[in-house]
Amino acid sequence: MKKIKYTARIKRYDPDTNKSYFQDFEVEVEDSLTVLELLMYIKDKIDSTLTFRAFCRSAICGSCAMIINGRAGLACKIQAKDKIKNGVITIEPLNHLPVVRDLVVDQEPAFNKLKKVKPYLVPDPKVVPDNTKVESLVLPEEFKRYDKQTDCILCMACYGQCNALEGDEKYLGPFQLVKAFRFIMDTRDGVDVEERIKLVEDHGIWDCVQCQMCLAACPKGIAPCDDILELRRIAKDTGEENIATRRAKFWFATVYETGQIDKFHLPEVAFGDERGKEITKKLEEEFKSRGMSEDEFAPKPFEGIEKFRNFIKKLEKEL
Repeated sequence: MKKIKYTARIKRYDPDTNKSYFQDFEVEVEDSLTVLELLMYIKDKIDSTLTFRAFCRSAICGSCAMIINGRAGLACKIQAKDKIKNGVITIEPLNHLPVVRDLVVDQEPAFNKLKKVKPYLVPDPKVVPDNTKVESLVLPEEFKRYDKQTDCILCMACYGQCNALEGDEKYLGPFQLVKAFRFIMDTRDGVDVEERIKLVEDHGIWDCVQCQMCLAACPKGIAPCDDILELRRIAKDTGEENIATRRAKFWFATVYETGQIDKFHLPEVAFGDERGKEITKKLEEEFKSRGMSEDEFAPKPFEGIEKFRNFIKKLEKEL
């Protein structure tokens, strides 16, 4: 079997000294090794103190999620040779979670957020029979709506790659919202849809930046970003006056007036509370840091806006 030489650059963390540092390991190993097998080789042959989490080695348990060359993924699924750049492969612990030691992170904060969305079925007595000997039937077309979401193995790769968490550590997270979507779609669930939506609004569906990084990170091909968009649509349909409807009305009004979305005033209109003011204040600081004056914060009508408005009016008549 062919052997190759390269450097494994691993981010270490010592809880006794509270210090993080990178350590290079020069290896000459088979080119067939996964990243997890590479880590096991280093632990067995070079440094027994190297600490990481792993279990099934089959991309099922989700234990070995980590950052490999800047991207989150399962170490047992990724081939090490495919990630070597300029003779180096860099391995780090997942982002957005406290590091316990080396590549092991504390998953509790993310699981605590998961608990907030009620990630379990509350049987609807109209659909789920009390008699355990009678089946609770789900039609194939009904199951198809959340079939892919049931593949989630809670590996937290999407959480470790999420850009929304960069700016808001209270953000619920991608896999948490996938679980919320999965039970909203389940016809056997007895929790009112509006109640479930309320659970995912605060630091949830409206804070996703749609960067698509969760989709890129997921080892099972789940698209949390798409589920979040669908949750926003559901939120819009659950009531006449909520974040979704206020957001949609403001979007339409400002686009009609200027041809653009007024992102500066949107948070206060949509959230309508202290949180909206807090977001607007951060935007103001950001805009000023770019050298923008206050009259530049909100969009202004572009040239030819009248033609655009007439086009909108024509569409409204046809609908």
